[in-house]
Order: sequence, then structure tokens, then C-alpha cells
Amino acid sequence: MPDLRRQTTDILALQALTIEMAEPAVAWGWAMVDGERYSDGIWALTALTPPFHWSEVSDLVAQIAREQGLRAPASQDEATRWLAWGHIEDIVAAQGEDFTSLKLVSRLWFDHETSDLHIFYKLKHAIREVEATGEQGHVDGLTAANWKEVLVRTCRDWLAAHSRPDPFGED
Repeated sequence: MPDLRRQTTDILALQALTIEMAEPAVAWGWAMVDGERYSDGIWALTALTPPFHWSEVSDLVAQIAREQGLRAPASQDEATRWLAWGHIEDIVAAQGEDFTSLKLVSRLWFDHETSDLHIFYKLKHAIREVEATGEQGHVDGLTAANWKEVLVRTCRDWLAAHSRPDPFGED
């Protein structure tokens, strides 16, 4: 289970991008309770039962953000970066072995065209091709022998160039 900061970052980003988030939002509500953060919106969110309705969940997330003084992403690009941040950290933690997270970041670029995520779209295709055929034409210098190092280095560089999302205003 991701930590409360990661869950909060992801939920606020999903809401900003209008991506389905009902089940993770309810889990986030309970994580807020476990983290000893309480408000009317949190209690209402944790009381929801399926079927979930987007507008109801979204309204409760917005209410919780107001009640808790949370900082939400200011733009679509910032929201995609917030979602990407955790997945990129996961790739680094797995030393390049987390292809699922790479696919999710690639998809964020594909769906939202946040320019600084484009490299991850190219990396996903380069890695698939170099693994399948031994050759690729998407990322200069990436080979079958070094793709994990290139991926992890790119992820570390991206993380260093972007501020870690701080929905609680603690940094």
C-alpha cells in the first residue's frame, strides 16, 4: 500500500484529470483516517458503497481537499506529472524492472501530451523493440545490454528536474 502522501498525490491528480478513482479514493479516505486526519468529507467518502458515481466521489475529494487544506495540481500538465512521479520512483526502486509503471507513464504522455513525459513513451517502445529484435530507433544509445541503466538514469534525471508533489504542504 502506498504511503499517504503518494495516495493523496495520486487521488488529487486523478480528480484533476477526471480519471476514474472511486475505489482508490475510498481506500484513500480510510488511509486518511488511519493517518489521524478527520473531516466530514473523509467520513462521507469512507461511507460510500458501490455503485460509485463519479460526481459524488469527485465532489467529496474536493471537499476533503478544502477541509484538509490540501494543495491540488494547478494544471493538467502538473496533474500528469504528479501521477507520473510515483510510477517513476517505482521504476528506480525496481532498478528498471517495473515495466508496468513505465507503461503507465507512457500512457500519461499519450493521453495528455505532457511534453516532458514523452521520453518515457519513446523508452517504452525502444525497450520493446530492442528486446524483440535487438535493435531500436527511438532512444539514442539504448541497447539490449544497457536499457535498464538508461531507463533508471532517465528516471533519476527526471525526478531531479521536477519537484516532488507536496499535497500536504509539508516540504
